[in-house]
Amino acid sequence: MKLARMQSILRRIYHTLPRPPSTNYNYHSLKTDPYAYLPEHGTVLDVGGKDVRGCYVFGKPPESCKLICLDIEPGPGVDLVADAHNLEMLSDNSIDCVVAVSALEHMEKPWLVVAELYRVLKPGGIIYLNTPFVFPFHGDPDDFYRFSHHGLVKICCNFERLDSGFNRGPASTTTHILIHFLAISFSFNSKLLYGIMVDMFTWLLFWIKYFDRFVAKYQQAYVIHSGAFFIGRKPHHPDISQTYEPIGLDPWD
Repeated sequence: MKLARMQSILRRIYHTLPRPPSTNYNYHSLKTDPYAYLPEHGTVLDVGGKDVRGCYVFGKPPESCKLICLDIEPGPGVDLVADAHNLEMLSDNSIDCVVAVSALEHMEKPWLVVAELYRVLKPGGIIYLNTPFVFPFHGDPDDFYRFSHHGLVKICCNFERLDSGFNRGPASTTTHILIHFLAISFSFNSKLLYGIMVDMFTWLLFWIKYFDRFVAKYQQAYVIHSGAFFIGRKPHHPDISQTYEPIGLDPWD
């Protein structure tokens, strides 16, 4: 009883503290804004965004558009509860833009999800995907896959590629992993203490991310990266598809 009371007190204190800064130095600005392609009164499908409701680093959906926020579980900001593997409630060629940020890694068969997103997009419709690569396990409700920046291009090969790459460089990626490693090491097998240690080490080590201002631009920076992203367009003609071509990343060059 005393232990439970102590844990309750610690939780209340913890939630009154300011949140630690982000571990990500966003060195890469998107060349392409997915929302810039939206027609007036277009429809946006946000997969797994919950109460973020389409607001990401590149901006927020125009007020004139129709926004559908989809998630597998009901919750704040969710408009449509459904499994992204089967979007039978959405017609073919009915969506102007799809965004899915940190969602594909939670899908049991992400290739089928991408196929469904392709189906519901209108010809000329835009897709934006962002997924982790070197990143800790995070169940929501579970966690199955990781995608490199090339892997994301591969799974989206039926779209015309507008832009792709990664927006979390080696310093940011290493900082995030290091924080969680230290938190595990000093948690002494306590989940509560682990959460506290994550915040503490984030405050202590977040500054390492600023090395990405320099090292993220190095030729070999792709070796340790996360935040892989892909922006593509559904072809106007179904026989058009994009082939996967590695872009000058031969380690022997």
